[in-house]
Amino acid sequence: MLEIRKAGERGSTRLPWLKSRHTFSFGGYKDPQEMGFSDLRVINDDWIVPGKGFGQHAHRDVEILTYVLQGTLSHRDTLSNSAKIKAGDFQLISAGSGIEHSEFNASPTQPVHLLQIWLTPHSLRTKPSYQQKHFPLDERRGKLQLVASKNGQDGSLRILQDAKIYAGQFGYGDTYTLPLSSRRHVYVHVVTGKLKVNGETVAEGDGLKLTDTQTLTFSHAVDAQILVFDLRAENGKTSKKQSFGICATRACARRN
Repeated sequence: MLEIRKAGERGSTRLPWLKSRHTFSFGGYKDPQEMGFSDLRVINDDWIVPGKGFGQHAHRDVEILTYVLQGTLSHRDTLSNSAKIKAGDFQLISAGSGIEHSEFNASPTQPVHLLQIWLTPHSLRTKPSYQQKHFPLDERRGKLQLVASKNGQDGSLRILQDAKIYAGQFGYGDTYTLPLSSRRHVYVHVVTGKLKVNGETVAEGDGLKLTDTQTLTFSHAVDAQILVFDLRAENGKTSKKQSFGICATRACARRN
């Protein structure tokens, strides 16, 4: 089964300091048909104006992967981490039993563009942790590079879920095939450009849900950057005790 989620069908948030597109239900955007896919719960495309961002807020029992596409994001948290996340960097926060953090555009003049991705963890109330790594575009041209996995294989970030997350960059003439298990679910998010995935043409902001698929083939690309999520076939069940600690966007805004 292959289902395309077009970019124009996503939800949106627009504030004076933030523009965001939501692949799945988030904050004030509610769509009972789009509550996530397997353990994947959030894909937010965020643009933050210079000097603004999310003030300190709490999360619990969620894996938060942030990928900066343009600009620099400034991060602070209650684990004593203080970091600058630059374009090409992936940050992974395992919120576990609880963490508070803030995220701001580090530049007074340039916007920052990022993807924020949430997955449910395999266990609740684990010890919170922080990871960050740069994955250069040149090292994933014409192929998929593993950026997060359960066991941290091949130098990837270690995520607390049975999932593999790949990043790829494809251009004219590139063709790439990823073997899959038919017992898995796969989600493809098109970050930039356009390409064909298993013969279907998709473009920036589009997503594809795939089940019972043994191969994933990318072709006919034009400046395409993608993320691929290899996920459990079982739908992730959210415990009644589980709380993502979703920040109310307005409450987290810094207003200088």
